[in-house]
Amino acid sequence: MNNQLPIEIDWTNLPSRRELHRRLDRLALPADAKVLMGKLLDTTAEVAGRIVEVGRRILAFVLDLFKRYPATTLGAIVGLTVTMLVSSIPFIGVILGPLVGPLLAAFMITSGAMADMRNSSIEKQIELFGAKLDAAMARA
Repeated sequence: MNNQLPIEIDWTNLPSRRELHRRLDRLALPADAKVLMGKLLDTTAEVAGRIVEVGRRILAFVLDLFKRYPATTLGAIVGLTVTMLVSSIPFIGVILGPLVGPLLAAFMITSGAMADMRNSSIEKQIELFGAKLDAAMARA
């Protein structure tokens, strides 16, 4: 059994901790959220005798997603926020929340992804992923 991933992920080009702190400071978030994300940035783990900056990798990935797919991110935030608002309606929210919530969130995320596709950002990423997958399958 082959335990290798078909696509190699390059983690060497991560932004520095200072750059990630600068990006966090520029976000329009409450100070408490920035402090929590700063603590996430400082999270490390020891793997096979090496210290891995797990928080730095996660935060770099999330901020990169926000930058590449802004409409999808906005759709997810709006969809989940409206889902929480629907669930908080007295009496009816208990019934509507589980029924309407997932559909509303999926609709908003999909509409955001469609807007990003119209901007062709996702389309280029899908084509790049397909090319990498084809190359990996040819090697196997």
